[in-house]
Amino acid sequence: MNDFIFKIAGEAGYGIASAGLIFARTAQRSGYFIFTSSEYPSLIRGGHNVFVARIAEEAIHSPKSEVDFLIALNQNAVDFHKKELSPGAVVILNSDKAVDSGFPSGVNILSIPLIKLAQENGGQDVMMNNVALGATVFLLEADFKILESAIRDVFSSAKPEIIDLNIKAARAGFDFAKHFAGSQTSGSLKAKKAAKKILISGNDAICLGAVAAGCKFFAAYPMTPINSMISYLSARAKKLGMVYFQPEDEIAGINSAIGASSAGLRSMVATSGGGFSLMTEAFGLAGMAEVPLVIIEGQRPGPSTGLPTWSGQGDLRFVLHASQDDFPRIILAPGDQEECFWLTIEAFNLADIYQTPVIILVDKFLCESQKSVVAFDESKVKINQGSLLSKEDQKKDYLRYQITESGISPRPVIGRPGQTFIFNSDEHDQAGFSEESSDNRKAMMEKRMRKLETCAREIPAPRIYSEKKAEGPEHSVRGIEISLVGWGSTKGVILEAQKTLADQGIETRFLHLNYLNPFPAEAVGSFLQNSKQILMIEQNITGQAAGLIREKTGIKIENLLLSYDGRPIYPEEIVQKVKEII
Repeated sequence: MNDFIFKIAGEAGYGIASAGLIFARTAQRSGYFIFTSSEYPSLIRGGHNVFVARIAEEAIHSPKSEVDFLIALNQNAVDFHKKELSPGAVVILNSDKAVDSGFPSGVNILSIPLIKLAQENGGQDVMMNNVALGATVFLLEADFKILESAIRDVFSSAKPEIIDLNIKAARAGFDFAKHFAGSQTSGSLKAKKAAKKILISGNDAICLGAVAAGCKFFAAYPMTPINSMISYLSARAKKLGMVYFQPEDEIAGINSAIGASSAGLRSMVATSGGGFSLMTEAFGLAGMAEVPLVIIEGQRPGPSTGLPTWSGQGDLRFVLHASQDDFPRIILAPGDQEECFWLTIEAFNLADIYQTPVIILVDKFLCESQKSVVAFDESKVKINQGSLLSKEDQKKDYLRYQITESGISPRPVIGRPGQTFIFNSDEHDQAGFSEESSDNRKAMMEKRMRKLETCAREIPAPRIYSEKKAEGPEHSVRGIEISLVGWGSTKGVILEAQKTLADQGIETRFLHLNYLNPFPAEAVGSFLQNSKQILMIEQNITGQAAGLIREKTGIKIENLLLSYDGRPIYPEEIVQKVKEII
């Protein structure tokens, strides 16, 4: 099976991200499935940058740990990544910047003067990345015309002569690589027919979901890893009839979104954990005033600034308990790009139905990684605005916070006569006026919290993924079953681990959690009680979701695979841990 890992690495300023994007588009247009991720330090200039792409003939969900094709643009790229190479891997070594400093035996080293070739063809030093891509395309038997079209797309905003120079540089690399004709590689990009797909990041999928859901106001102060949402929506806001507001800080961002929502617009705000820390008081305001609001919280390792350009899942407990006292909040955690799209639409519907803030909890890995997916079918999008008052419901005695059995009060349409209301951050009565009596306080707290009880009865049960062990005499028939549990972006890597385990004769079930509050305790408890062995996988040091499961079900998961170094979990790590358990 054609399934390999491509990596390009070098110093910031070498065009690592643009080169990676060109390669990914070339691979997809050649008919393959792609999964990409990137790594970069939290520096304004300099530092070591990496772009990784996995290419396969079938749908894939995560990267793998071993690298099959490495473009090393400088010496650090050699020294940092030579231990990651698979047996028989190919390395394009930039002989103008790096030397062979002890690659593993069996690795095929192809030295190419990338900078010299760029200069000889009228280009700048930075165009060495396209020289390397040209060589890569030749070695992987790809069509140069496809590479050329990808270069034109990625540099579409550049002057025509700059685009032509980049293509010329790529051609120089393509022709130079003919010296290595016959070199064996671990993969191929030979063009083939395949289903039409789009290559999309988690951030872009969230943006598309927000547009499909009818979001008309978006506020965000720049902060990794949600920055590309700002780029995407700000560039299209006017065309979409959307307001994009870049506030002076996160406090202004969430308050402006609350105001826009109160005025009748579906509104969204995006930030990371540090920015959400500043939003917590206004987050409580949305809960008290029962304002629909969608909040994107892109996790990265903390505390404080922590690792601002890396990934983790350390904010679950934080968002569950953010702001003072109790009020209903709904927390969703998509696991892949498809869920980023559909759960964003669901978040807007839930915010309107239950008139409460909804948090979409993602992380840097999911926000910025790209995946080949079939284009989203927007004909399946359903909009639910909840308990909106009709024109016939106009009454002088309308109560904005009317106490109901479900906890959900009728919601006014802003600007319609007879449907005005008081907006109040203090405890208030059913009309919205401040009220501090004990009876009123008890009634209003219970009314708000009943919304969460109503929601808990209506949310779907978490999905269970099964992977049967492979058949045949070469596989074990031990019949061992182990249950895997994960949430959010661990979905893809667990699915990949399941495939490997099945090929090795180990049958698994995987419970993926993406509705975290209200928590589906009954479904989770039933799954765990019917499991022989359980392994929880998450990216924080305390096992936050495992603790939540114990709190809600009384079941303690003994086996934990916890990762908190900021890097992705790889399928191989899960496979190894499962074997240790069984």
